[in-house]
Amino acid sequence: MASPEETVALMAPTRRPMTADALRTPTGTRPDLTSRKHIHNLVVGFYRELIMDEVLGPIFEEVAEVDWSKHIPLLIDYWCRVLLGHQTYQGAILVAHRHVHDQQAFTADHFDRWYSFWVATIDQTWAGPLAEQAKSHAAKVGGSLARQLPRIVWEPTQGTTCPITKSMPVNV
Repeated sequence: MASPEETVALMAPTRRPMTADALRTPTGTRPDLTSRKHIHNLVVGFYRELIMDEVLGPIFEEVAEVDWSKHIPLLIDYWCRVLLGHQTYQGAILVAHRHVHDQQAFTADHFDRWYSFWVATIDQTWAGPLAEQAKSHAAKVGGSLARQLPRIVWEPTQGTTCPITKSMPVNV
C-alpha cells in the first residue's frame, strides 16, 4: 500500500492520456481488477483525471477540500471491499457526500460526469467481470446518492462520453 506521501505524489495533476500498455498481459488483453494494486491504480488514475475537470475538480478541491492522503486509501479500501471482499473499509458514503452536497448541491450533470470518468478510466485499462462489477456498482452508488441528496432520479445514460476523452463512448 502506498504511503500518504506517495498517494499525494501520485495524485499530482497530469494531462497525459491514460494507457493500459503497461498492464496488458503477454497476450495483449486487458487485466481484470483482481488485486489491491489494480484497484489502487484505478482509484488514483480516476481521481487524477477528475480533479482536472472544470466542473468536478473545484468541488473536490475547493468545496470538499479533500485531503487526498486520507481520501485515496479510504477509497481503495472501499473498492477492495466491493470487488475483492476485503473487510478493511471504515467509512460512511452518505455522510461524507451529504457534507459536500450541503455546501454545493449535486446535480444530474455532476453524476453524469463522475460516472463517465469512472467508466472511461476502467475501460481504458481493465476488462472482465470485476471491471464490469465496478461500473455497475458505481452506477448504483450514484443512483442512491442522487435519490438521497438532491432527491433526483439518476441513472447512467447509454452513449455518453467522458469530458476528457470525448471519443470514448461510455458503455453501461
